Amino acid sequence: MALADFLISLVTFVAIYGLFGLGLNVKFGFTGLIDFGHVAYFMVGGYVTAVLTMPAQVTGYDGLGGYALPALFGAVPGGTLLGWLVGVAVGMLAAAFVSLLVGVPTLRLREDYLAITALGIATILNEVVLSEVWLFNGPFGIRSIHEPAAGAFPLGLGSFTVNLLVFGGLSVLAFAYATYRVARYVRAASGRRRALAVVVSLAFAAWYFVQPLLGAGNVVVTLQTNLTFLFDPNAGPNGGLDYDRFFMLLSLAFLAGGYWWSQRTINSPYGRVLRAVRDDEDVPRALGKETFRYKIQALLFGSALAGAAGALYTIHIGFISPDQFGAMITFFAFASVIIGGTANNAGVVVGTAVFWAINSGTQFLNDYFPSEYAVQLSASRLILIGIILIVILYYRPEGILGEQDYDITLPGDDAADADVAGPEAGSSDATAAPDTAEANGGGRDE
Repeated sequence: MALADFLISLVTFVAIYGLFGLGLNVKFGFTGLIDFGHVAYFMVGGYVTAVLTMPAQVTGYDGLGGYALPALFGAVPGGTLLGWLVGVAVGMLAAAFVSLLVGVPTLRLREDYLAITALGIATILNEVVLSEVWLFNGPFGIRSIHEPAAGAFPLGLGSFTVNLLVFGGLSVLAFAYATYRVARYVRAASGRRRALAVVVSLAFAAWYFVQPLLGAGNVVVTLQTNLTFLFDPNAGPNGGLDYDRFFMLLSLAFLAGGYWWSQRTINSPYGRVLRAVRDDEDVPRALGKETFRYKIQALLFGSALAGAAGALYTIHIGFISPDQFGAMITFFAFASVIIGGTANNAGVVVGTAVFWAINSGTQFLNDYFPSEYAVQLSASRLILIGIILIVILYYRPEGILGEQDYDITLPGDDAADADVAGPEAGSSDATAAPDTAEANGGGRDE
């Protein structure tokens, strides 16, 4: 697999699990709910979206489903994509509803009991889906996964040159924007943060741009392929945008939407109540806030994001079965949140990128060792992630980015700023008056 194709797959994974981690961050980072059963809502969203969008009478499938929402909306322009989006929305609602059923009896428990109970309920739900064939086909899973807008790809805009200029140009712009953002962060950061950002950026540049050139037969073609990663020369007769690249962009759009939604929520007065519940539940309760209701709402919000991530995950894998939703997925998300920074949405995305870059990027080590060491190398990747997590917890407990700042403008702040600036903006006579008084012996202390 070409390095550009691997980058497409990696970015897609980061987008999906980043969305999944944002949901966990709403619960754990901002509200203080330790939900070890977060993967259950990931599974519910994936299954519900799959059964709502799959065609009717699929061979080898004996469970619920076959509602074919994309076909029902097929008469409308873009109807297949709209039908899939409706399926995703219903999957998010189903995940939120299941979390409501779980949260009502469990959220009154203490933190450690809540974590254990949530994990137990998620395990029970997974076993039910696994054993009940009539529900979602049991252990045989669902193989007929609808791919939204798949019929429009590969997408070409004309000749090979035009496709290269358009999609390749967008790729170059994406790298340029990423470089600009990193440069701004490095300029604003200091100390270890700046050094870490520089080291990671140089390591990525060496891995993605320099390392492939060492063994390349044609250096120019290799560099062009990696630089213009959105352009696939094998997509159609004249190249263009293939479905994997489109799905990466779709996943990033969902991640951006979830990030925006979460940021708007957390930086609002409602978000301040969630953080108050996390820090000391007695304080907002003393101020008349119904803290149990806020915790339920945070659980619904985070679970809905997990449901959307599950819908994307089923498409990326192309198959869904209960054994894909073990408790380890939740702990992967916890590791990502802790690495990037708890209660920091940008930190969740960064932590997810670091986690999956190590977990997936180090698979190339298999090429340099005999095949009999494949199992040991797979375990060593998890060991490496554990070591990084321990180092971060020891030297930087708040994570790479730490908790985000909350710059919220309150009513009356503008007026207060004007009052503060008023004396400074006055006339020179007003500012000169105290000096004149002092010059005339006005200092009574003397």
